[in-house]
Amino acid sequence: MNKNQIAKKYSKALINSAEISTIPVVIEELKAFSRLIDANRKLRLLFSGQIFSENEKDKALSAILPSLKFSSRTEKFLRLIVAQGNVAAIREVIAASINAYNERQKKAKAVVISSVPLDKNYSERLKNALKAMTQCEIDIESRVDSSLLGGFIVKVGSTIYDSSLKGQLRLLRAELIKY
Repeated sequence: MNKNQIAKKYSKALINSAEISTIPVVIEELKAFSRLIDANRKLRLLFSGQIFSENEKDKALSAILPSLKFSSRTEKFLRLIVAQGNVAAIREVIAASINAYNERQKKAKAVVISSVPLDKNYSERLKNALKAMTQCEIDIESRVDSSLLGGFIVKVGSTIYDSSLKGQLRLLRAELIKY
């Protein structure tokens, strides 16, 4: 099983087993654990490698958890991930859990990439249009990419809306190459 499949399995388990109000806390605590693992090479090797036994990993986790002061829900979830040897997929688990939580809350994040910064009025109009299309509350993250030449690209989940001049030129080029 690849990391994304593992992540979907765990995120589904988290979303279905926890109260929806506790999920943001669990996600933040998982992020803190992930940062700890990323910052310490020895911990990363301990939890992600095959060298140490499940019992040794559990003892190490038991030694670390009191200083982190995580909720009991997060501790149980981390113990499950460690016991099943899937700590290497923790980032993917966090991302999948955020997506599942947002989906359940009818929220979505839209990344808008434009050639110039968007003004407030246009950003609100775009937000309302995306809300009508997705039936979700939309949070817009704006980025500027001058290589687009004009127009914009909107990414909502796995859907991409490309109305940039660069994208249109790419499509035109692909059509011309066909003939």
